[in-house]
Amino acid sequence: MISLRELHEKNNATMGTFNGRTVPAFYHSPEVEYKAVRENILMVDYSSMSVVSVMGDDAWALVNYLASADVSIIRDEQAMYSLVLNQDGTIAGDISVLCTDEGYYLLSENLSAFELIDRLKQILENAEDLDIEESPVIQDMEPHGWGAIQLEGPYAWEVLAGIYGFDIIGLPYHEYMSTDDGLMVLRCGKHGEFAYQLIGGQAALCQVWEQLLESGEPFDLKTGGLNYQNTLRVENPCWEPALFSGYSRNPVELQMQWAIQYDKDDFVGKLAAESLSCAGAERKLVGIVPLAACEGIAADDKVRAEGRDVGVIVKSVYSPACQSLIALALIDSEYAYSDIPGFEIATQGGAVAAMTRNVPFFYNFSMLVNPTEHSYIDASKPKSAL
Repeated sequence: MISLRELHEKNNATMGTFNGRTVPAFYHSPEVEYKAVRENILMVDYSSMSVVSVMGDDAWALVNYLASADVSIIRDEQAMYSLVLNQDGTIAGDISVLCTDEGYYLLSENLSAFELIDRLKQILENAEDLDIEESPVIQDMEPHGWGAIQLEGPYAWEVLAGIYGFDIIGLPYHEYMSTDDGLMVLRCGKHGEFAYQLIGGQAALCQVWEQLLESGEPFDLKTGGLNYQNTLRVENPCWEPALFSGYSRNPVELQMQWAIQYDKDDFVGKLAAESLSCAGAERKLVGIVPLAACEGIAADDKVRAEGRDVGVIVKSVYSPACQSLIALALIDSEYAYSDIPGFEIATQGGAVAAMTRNVPFFYNFSMLVNPTEHSYIDASKPKSAL
């Protein structure tokens, strides 16, 4: 049986290490892969994502204590996004929790299976108040041959519907369906586009990868690697340790309090997270853009207002969608409002006028595509609301 990795190496993908695992970093130039995800479909190997199975009658109590969100509100074939917090209330990583009739699957792009399992075991050892009579069965699914593929882009739903039927079109956000080839198809996405993860055994994933390559040609589907996220995660910010861990893991500063359910009975880091929330943040993450041409903006460049430093650049990229440089900055709370001019960024090439911006930085094309009305390949239908 050929593995996804062997398939990528055979097709000359440039490999990289993500979340401790080797998957493609890129297949094509950044421009080609960016265009695909924002205008058509990009298909990537997502097997760097940890998949941990937590099964048993008491799985809920264990998973709900790990997650900052309230897992009790989801049912079979539903999913939810959550943060995993440290005891001091800071962000350790994020997860998607998939509910099954026997327990849960935990998916994470930035916490390894070892880290997730270790945290679960620590909870079992130390949380005496949890109502757990029999320890759930916890497994890393990677040794069982599991991996994942992700399709992302305005027409990802259409190419998948050609393989799995029209149930794909009606699949709500954060729900999944099981397929005849033994995979789970999860509707997900962090970048504002239609996105679907196919999760399961390598043999089925390799087969569907080849199917999608063939059926995706009329859609201008492109294969890609995870480097495409370098731009998208500035345009549409989400938790990304490569961006933020050197600057902040405080969910209040990073404006991620929406992912914490403070009215839950208890979860890891709850008391500390409540303290962080009550204390407020001295600085907050906002978008910022230059108002004049400049040679470049770099991490650690200072943001100034009224003659003094009021913030620091976390990350800057050129956004093809905005056709300009954009940046994320941690700015003092009294100045951290959107669409405010009067700032300067102290770049290596000199100070440049700037203004703050709301994030995400632009309105995604996927927002203009309705699966019941539009099509990329059906000439009888318009491609989008435009």
